[in-house]
Amino acid sequence: MTDALAGSLWGAALAAVAGAVLGGLLTAAVRRWFAATDEPAGAAAGRWGVAAGLVAAVALWWWEVRLAGQVPDGLRETAAADPALVWRCLAHMALFWLLAAATWIDLRQRVIPDWITIPGVLAGLLAAWVFPDSLLPVAVEVPRSFAVPAVEPDVLGFLGGLRTASVPEWLGAAPHLPGLLLVAGLFAAWWAICTEPDVQTGRWPGPRSMLLVVGMAALLGAWIVGGDRFRALETALVGMAVSGGIVWATRAGASRALGREAMGLGDVTLMAMVGAWLGWQACVLTFFLATFLGLTHGLFQFVRHRESELPFGPSLCLAAALVVVGWRPLWQAVAIHFEDPMRLAAVVVAIVLLTAITLFAWRLLRDRLHN
Repeated sequence: MTDALAGSLWGAALAAVAGAVLGGLLTAAVRRWFAATDEPAGAAAGRWGVAAGLVAAVALWWWEVRLAGQVPDGLRETAAADPALVWRCLAHMALFWLLAAATWIDLRQRVIPDWITIPGVLAGLLAAWVFPDSLLPVAVEVPRSFAVPAVEPDVLGFLGGLRTASVPEWLGAAPHLPGLLLVAGLFAAWWAICTEPDVQTGRWPGPRSMLLVVGMAALLGAWIVGGDRFRALETALVGMAVSGGIVWATRAGASRALGREAMGLGDVTLMAMVGAWLGWQACVLTFFLATFLGLTHGLFQFVRHRESELPFGPSLCLAAALVVVGWRPLWQAVAIHFEDPMRLAAVVVAIVLLTAITLFAWRLLRDRLHN
């Protein structure tokens, strides 16, 4: 048996163990949630959860680590022995666990609990700071005075390659105060919008207040440390804010078009979580893909079951998973569009408006068919 084959088998075995453990933890957590809300989850859910986790983890490991399926063309052979592939795969396993939990509960109860999204955001921020290479891989051209530009591997920051993009110095770590104000402001906005106020007990600080205090202290420490870790943390926070903001704007527009609330705040917090793990560029693709998935699912359910109320969260989760798995061809196809800020802004606004218009047309069609 060759060393490469032995390494593959050991990696697949470890991924299988990790997947089985994650699957068991997923079903246990979701079943406990259902039990707390007086809804049985089913006795067979545990066995299926372990089996699904095992298969999904092995498949993800094989694609991301063994085949380097996310790495851009031309860099895959040199990335074969890169430990970043393993850590990135582990990060995506954790993200998929959160997406699976959100999907399971949203399909059954039309809600995405805070116990998924709040720890999910914090875990995404921590993963970006501890290991910046957990962000999605890209290829960048590095100019050379003596030859054609060299193509080198990097990960996607909020303004391009994390290590190679030209980021304004004033947005950096200590002693540049605007960098600290940026991350603190984004974290405070997420805290104010996406977390529930503490129950009044007469004691201060409560859990929510402690989250703000500890979070700000952690951001200050990251700003002082600086380096690639701080830029990765900035990327995660910008991704969190932009992704949640797009869904919030769509929610506002669609609610006005329908004359009632079109989607819950849980969808906003869900996309904020995804943005913290993947960055805002991947989440723009996620939202675009989720719109088509949601409409397809809605039409199918309406034709088959006459069901007109459907959760959008599962479509967002499935789209996020598809973007992660299909990152290499997707980014190679659309990367050029992210180089023009005005064009990109126009695309995002168009997506929001088209979603609102589509939901308005959906409302008219539904009312006509029901009448």
